[in-house]
Amino acid sequence: MRRINRIFLAAVSLSILLHQPVFAIPINSDAALTAHKGEVIIREQIRYTRKSDDPSASNRTVDIIAIPTVLVYGITEEINVIGTYPIVYKNLNLDTSTGRASREAAGFGDLKLLGKYLFLRKDWPGKTLRANVIGGLEFPTGNTDKEDGMGKLPRDLQVGKGSWNPITGTVFTWQTLRQQIDVSFTYTFNTEGHGFEFGDVFNHDLSYQFRIWPWNFPKGRGIPAYVNLVAEANGVWEQQAESRGSTVDASGGYTLFLSPGIQLVTKRFIAEMSIQLPTIQVLNGEQPETQFVLAGGVRIQF
Repeated sequence: MRRINRIFLAAVSLSILLHQPVFAIPINSDAALTAHKGEVIIREQIRYTRKSDDPSASNRTVDIIAIPTVLVYGITEEINVIGTYPIVYKNLNLDTSTGRASREAAGFGDLKLLGKYLFLRKDWPGKTLRANVIGGLEFPTGNTDKEDGMGKLPRDLQVGKGSWNPITGTVFTWQTLRQQIDVSFTYTFNTEGHGFEFGDVFNHDLSYQFRIWPWNFPKGRGIPAYVNLVAEANGVWEQQAESRGSTVDASGGYTLFLSPGIQLVTKRFIAEMSIQLPTIQVLNGEQPETQFVLAGGVRIQF
């Protein structure tokens, strides 16, 4: 009888896991977003970044608000397409010879299209392992020519890069009924656009999600709403930029964020919020340092 009960429990656990409509993916990375065949996922976030402690004489502070809209479509169970199109607002405050000045830019940023292919999937009762490769392109849809009374804005204050940028990467997911681990690596090959070339960017992200409520799923009632605590480590390495063939000294560097968060997960909907706090920050030249990043958003699956 005990053996029969264990077999029954294993079968129920596998059924719940494999037919769970929503995967509670990381908050600060889109690489693990996955839609089933014929399904659509819409993710909306608001991300606020604060930069200050500029060691230069300009004493710059930078505020960035990004509202990325992410759409995911499952072509098959193995192939997904991911599109990201952000609205971006940037504000720079700095000291000048005539006093404190403010410069800003706003508009749609660069469109990003990615394809994701599931090349490995292993399923066991109550757990699953998935591995995907990612490839795509960032399109120069954002404005790079914004001007104000002080002239043309610096390139890092513009909402677009002005270049066609290939992207590649991979993502691994391990999921059980209570917890999930996601590991992703992406590399963006930034190319030259209008005489300026942003440095290549390497992102590495580790996320751990743990269900704290309900502690046990009620029997015979399917998957209820539940709450996850989330802990992430998000690393960003950026190569130095080049302008007209010359290296921009005050550009590039490495930042590692530790990012606690929380998620409310329902059958077709997720609400989430997180704060990213830099624990390691090594920047080249005189640049404002990132103080924190606040993120909040929702995800809906159709």
